[in-house]
Amino acid sequence: MRGLSFLLFVLLAPALLGAAPASADLLITPKRLVLDAQSRDGSFRLVNTSDRAQSYELVWQQLRMNEMGGLDDQGENAAGAASRLLTLAPTRVTLQPGERQTVRLIPRLPEGLPEGEYMSHLLFRPVTPPPPGSATGQGAAMQLAVRVGFSIPVILRHGDLAARAAIRPIGIDAGGVTVEMQREGTASLFGNMSVFWGQPGRDGVQVGRLDSVAIYANLTRRTVTVPFDPASGVTVGAGLLMVRYIDLASNAVLAESTVRLE
Repeated sequence: MRGLSFLLFVLLAPALLGAAPASADLLITPKRLVLDAQSRDGSFRLVNTSDRAQSYELVWQQLRMNEMGGLDDQGENAAGAASRLLTLAPTRVTLQPGERQTVRLIPRLPEGLPEGEYMSHLLFRPVTPPPPGSATGQGAAMQLAVRVGFSIPVILRHGDLAARAAIRPIGIDAGGVTVEMQREGTASLFGNMSVFWGQPGRDGVQVGRLDSVAIYANLTRRTVTVPFDPASGVTVGAGLLMVRYIDLASNAVLAESTVRLE
């Protein structure tokens, strides 16, 4: 075989804090956009961090979270799509090395729109050809050009919406704690989840953390596993284990639960 070159496209779910690295070539902020009826517009900021020109097309997706935290594509006819209520510009960008670009979204709410939370995901899909390469020498050779897209949730809230959460640990092993989340209300929730462990007469220690945990408005419950942090230096055993879910925007405690380990 003289050589082989191919393109691999990867779609990543939005689960990171801060700027969303859609690929090694593109920096996107914010990682989640939430608008309401009073928002005149919203925006994403893009930066080409590579040393060559990059082009991306912006495509709407209708993804919905399942109870395991994965995202399922519901197709273009999905109910509750925010994309039908937003004007997006531009829909394709080409950025030179180091160049910045703003993508704007403007709400267009029709008369009589039912109250509720509307959501779509905006996919930044690379369309730049991979760098040229060649393979020489004996035997098999491969050049792998990884093209990465990033799908980011866009949420439009219309009306007086609210939600509350409850959590409880349902399983524990050497790797971490599995937590069941429950949500009531009309809005999605976003928060950081921390796990603390302690024994009588000793201060509690944070032994695990998972950032940017969402439970979207299409769900009433989901499960999530919070991994233990080896850097804590703690072996979790008999004692008290507490899980706390903290709102990303306000740092308010959304829910917490404590269990005794024997």
